[in-house]
Amino acid sequence: MKCTPWLLLAMFFLPAVQVGAQKPDSTLKYFWITFTDKADSPYSIENPDAFLSNRAIARRQKRNIPVTEEDFPPNPAYLDSLRSRGAFIHHRSRWLNAATALVSEDSVPVIAGLPFVDKVEYVGFPYEERSRRKTAIKADSLLTPPLDSQYYGYASRQIQWLNGDTLHQLGYMGTGIWLAVLDGGFIGVEESPFFDSLRAQGRLLLARDFVDGDMEAYESSTHGTRVLSTMGANVPGVLVGTAPAATYACIKTEDTRGEYRIEECHWVAGLEYADSLGADVVNSSLGYTTFNDRQMNYGFENLDGQTSVASRAADIAFRKGMIVVTSAGNEGDSRWKYIGIPADARLALSVGAIDFSGERASFSSLGPTADGRIKPDVAAPGSWITVADPFAFQASISSGTSFASPIVAGLVACLWEAFPDRANAEIVEAIKESSSQAGSPDMELGYGIPDFGKAYRLLQAREKASIPRAAPFPSPEKK
Repeated sequence: MKCTPWLLLAMFFLPAVQVGAQKPDSTLKYFWITFTDKADSPYSIENPDAFLSNRAIARRQKRNIPVTEEDFPPNPAYLDSLRSRGAFIHHRSRWLNAATALVSEDSVPVIAGLPFVDKVEYVGFPYEERSRRKTAIKADSLLTPPLDSQYYGYASRQIQWLNGDTLHQLGYMGTGIWLAVLDGGFIGVEESPFFDSLRAQGRLLLARDFVDGDMEAYESSTHGTRVLSTMGANVPGVLVGTAPAATYACIKTEDTRGEYRIEECHWVAGLEYADSLGADVVNSSLGYTTFNDRQMNYGFENLDGQTSVASRAADIAFRKGMIVVTSAGNEGDSRWKYIGIPADARLALSVGAIDFSGERASFSSLGPTADGRIKPDVAAPGSWITVADPFAFQASISSGTSFASPIVAGLVACLWEAFPDRANAEIVEAIKESSSQAGSPDMELGYGIPDFGKAYRLLQAREKASIPRAAPFPSPEKK
C-alpha cells in the first residue's frame, strides 16, 4: 500500500500525543537519546513507502538520490525498550538515529547503560499544558492601498529589490513547489483573508506541532504568520508574497515559553517531517545561541556546522534534495554579533538583512563560521518589511532576518519552478552567482543581494548550452 503524507503522520507521529497528555512532574525531563545502530530494522530500502510519502520518494528518484539506511526510522524495538523503562517518546529522528523522550532522572543511568544507546543528553523540561486560544480576524480594517500602488501593494520594494517581479512576470510564482515553514506558531493563518487562496485551492497542508505533540500549529505565536505572509499572502494591491502560488506546510518547532536545546530537537523532527511530506524548500526563521540554562549556551567555536543537531540535519536535508533557507540572526549590534544555529550549516542558504538603502541592517548577524566559511550566504530586505497583521485584515511592519529569509525562500521556489530539472546545488549556485558581491563575498552580506532575474538568465543560458546537470551532493566520508 502506498502511504500518503497523512497516513505517514498517523504512523510515525501519534506517540508524541501521549507526551502532551502527561502532567508535569519535577522528576521528568526531556533527553535526546542517540542509538548506536539500526541493526535488525524492520524497514528496508526496497519498501521506502513505509516511511516516506510518494512525493518524497519521487523527489529522490528525480534527483538520483538513493534511499539509504539513513532514511530509516529508529529501530522500533529500541523505542519499545525505552518505553518499558518509563520513557515517553516525544518524537524521533531518522537521520540522526535518535529520539527525544521524557524520562525520569532516576531512569537515566539505566537507559544510558542499554547496549544500543550511544548517548543521553539533557535538553529541557516539560511546561504546564498551554491553553488553546483562537483569534477572530477582523475583516473590516483593510488599509486602502496608495493611489500608485502596483500589484504587490505595500510589498513592492521588498520583492523588486531582489528582481523577484521578473520571475513573476515570466509566470513563475511557485506553482508545484512545496514549501515547509518551521516556526513558533501561526496564529490566524486558518482564517486570515491574506491566505484565502491557500485554503481555497488546497495549498495549505496538514499542520503539525512538534512542541506539544499535536496538530495545533495555528496558536502560540504570530511570528510564523508574519513569516508566511511574506511568501504566501495574496491580496493584490495590498500584500502579495514572493511565492503566492506555492503549497505550504506550517510546522511548529519553536517553544515560545523558554529557550532550551530541546527546540533544536523539535526543529530536527520538523525538518524530517517536511522531508517525509516531500517538501522542496524549507524556511526557518529561527536561531539558537543562548538558552535559559547557561550550560547549554553555544560559544563561537561551536559554529562549525557539526556541533548542533539542527545544523547537521540541515546538511542532510540538502543531500536529500531540499533547499533549506534560514535566517542569519539578529545579533549584529550585540556583544555576541555572530550568526546563530542552524545558520552555520554548510549547505543551508543563510540570509542576512539589508535596509532599503542597500546597507546591512545593523541588527543582522555577522560571519564567519568557526571554521572560517562565508556566512551569511546572501542578504535581502529585512528592515521595515511589510507583513500581514495576524489580528486584522491589514498590512503591518516588521523587521529582522526572520523576514529576509522567507522573502528569499519564496523566490527560491519560483526559480526552481522555472528550472525543475536542475539540482538544488545548481539553484543555490545560480543565486550566489547573481548576487551583488559574487566576486568578493564578505562576512556581512556574504555573496551580497541576489538578483533573481539574473539567476534566471544564468540558468537559462546553461539550459541552452546543454551544460550537464550537477550530480547530487555526495555523502560525507565516515570518520
